[in-house]
Amino acid sequence: MNLWGKSIQVAATYIGTVVGAGFASGQEILAFFTSYGHAGTIGILGATALFVWLGYKMMLLAHQMRTPSYESFNLQLFGPVVGRTMNMLVFLTLFGVTTVMLAGAGSLLEEQFHIPYVAGTVATLFFALLILRKGLDRLLVVNALVVPSMLLFAILILLEGTADSPLPLAAPDHYIFLWKTILYVSFNLAMAQSVLIPIGYAIRERAILFRAAVIGGVVLGFMLLVVHTAMLANWDDVRFMDIPILFVTDQWNEWLQLFFVFVLYSEIFTTLISNVFGIGQQLRELFSIPESRIYLFLFLTAFALCLIGYSQLLMFLYPLFGYLGLTTLCRIVFPPRRPGWP
Repeated sequence: MNLWGKSIQVAATYIGTVVGAGFASGQEILAFFTSYGHAGTIGILGATALFVWLGYKMMLLAHQMRTPSYESFNLQLFGPVVGRTMNMLVFLTLFGVTTVMLAGAGSLLEEQFHIPYVAGTVATLFFALLILRKGLDRLLVVNALVVPSMLLFAILILLEGTADSPLPLAAPDHYIFLWKTILYVSFNLAMAQSVLIPIGYAIRERAILFRAAVIGGVVLGFMLLVVHTAMLANWDDVRFMDIPILFVTDQWNEWLQLFFVFVLYSEIFTTLISNVFGIGQQLRELFSIPESRIYLFLFLTAFALCLIGYSQLLMFLYPLFGYLGLTTLCRIVFPPRRPGWP
């Protein structure tokens, strides 16, 4: 495969890791950008630039330091004491998000297709395990197939999602939207490090990493901007909805609504497998256990937690992970000075 083809694969994996259920539902975008009116558009442009710059810098650091997982990456960035604390927090939150994504997949299949919750969760688990057993290459392929569907969904919103509803006019006080933009990027990149770091380690050509960061960041920015614009145009109708993008898709025909369900499931699924892959890379460094057994253990544990209810813990972990991400990003921007590091 040529450099551009590999770059697009890596970019698709970057996009697929960042774009989760919160993105697809529109809730994240409304909370971080649309609620600030047109100032949110400026925030999205800033987020796009940060996704390009910091995504590339993270992969490049992993490439330079030869760190195959966020475990070794954080140990080198922060030192042994702080690094281990960071790794434990990352592990807990990634696993929490993994559990919620698995539960979300089961709930979506039950709601839309009347598949029993347990059966849908087990089917998702089995499918994810098959893909992860094939390693990083198969993860790249899956994202390369799914991300074009996400992009097509964004284009459909662009074409169908406008209305004549009034736009929010209130300006944010003290430029708080800029702080929200930084928090949004820090949270998502902290999540994405579980995949970006192994990719930076595995890819030998810097040109691939740079192109992937540019393509990934720009496409993420485009998708953010499209959903944000559609919700701005329908502000009075969407601002109190749990899944605001439903106001737009409810106006579509049956087939397009089915396509939305497919995109939502795909975004849940790509986040799920990306998180488990990143956790597996960390555990492989700590224990001499085959990857397939590590993945099976992680999925079975997540499945058990899905049955007893685990989502409340995530309400505490999400804010924590946002500030954890700020710590990581500051260290990426100002890494310790060592020969050969960017």
